[in-house]
Amino acid sequence: MTARTPSRRTVLGGLVATALTAPVPAFAGAGVPRIVALDWVSAASLAALGVMPVAAPELPRYAQIVVEPALAPGVQELGLRAEPNLERIARLRPDAILTDGELAPLEARLNRIAPVHRFQPHAFDGRDQIAAGMAALDGLGRTVGLERQVNDYLARAQAAFDGAARLPAIDRRPAYVISLIDGRRCLVFTADGLFQAVLDRLGIANAWTGTGSAFGHLTVTLDQLAARPEARLINIGHVALVRAALAMRQPVLSSLPAIRAGRVTLLPEVLFYGGIPAALRFLHLLTDALQAEHAA
Repeated sequence: MTARTPSRRTVLGGLVATALTAPVPAFAGAGVPRIVALDWVSAASLAALGVMPVAAPELPRYAQIVVEPALAPGVQELGLRAEPNLERIARLRPDAILTDGELAPLEARLNRIAPVHRFQPHAFDGRDQIAAGMAALDGLGRTVGLERQVNDYLARAQAAFDGAARLPAIDRRPAYVISLIDGRRCLVFTADGLFQAVLDRLGIANAWTGTGSAFGHLTVTLDQLAARPEARLINIGHVALVRAALAMRQPVLSSLPAIRAGRVTLLPEVLFYGGIPAALRFLHLLTDALQAEHAA
């Protein structure tokens, strides 16, 4: 029997899946630091490196919104992201505490428990979000002694992003990347956000040319998505809501050129400011969807 050469889709899918699937997650022991994550991005980044945080906030919502990397059952709940349980953190006796900087007023108290390190992979200065995320992870590795884990993960991630540029058989027309709010409004993701950094590697332009928030999004009315009638519509999250709106033929949504032409891609939740793990999740979901649509 003649062996078949793997397709580029199979190779890229394997690279992304490998990058998304960290080594066997570890808690304390064998030199692994005990780290508390006070935000979802820090928790996801640690999990992607194969080092589970000992605790993180709002775990049920993390599972719904961040999704992957999944956190292990042994991760402790810290309560709300804005109001973490300081007594529980102290009882856990962590080696380090990660925060995105949103809890600056608490940092003095947290520093009495363990050294606090800020981890914010999202760039607010116009830099490429993937490059910024990789630089932030590199800094995290050196700060908390996870250099080997970070280097391995970044090598796999870079291979996945490099492979995206060579991916054949996908529709590379401009795209509106949105998240539907209701029958009249949506979030539209702008060219300076994390999702666009992934689209750039796929050679897909953003059909929305306006600016947005510091995190690269803006609330707009759906009729504004008709300005580029040739564009594709990529919706992230709220899949049941979108399908219901389409089934009910809601007037504004149904009138959009992309909807009438069937150029709609529905993806599950991806955290739009989630750094490299979220970028890889978006890459994986989008390329799988586009290639499936092309094959159909």
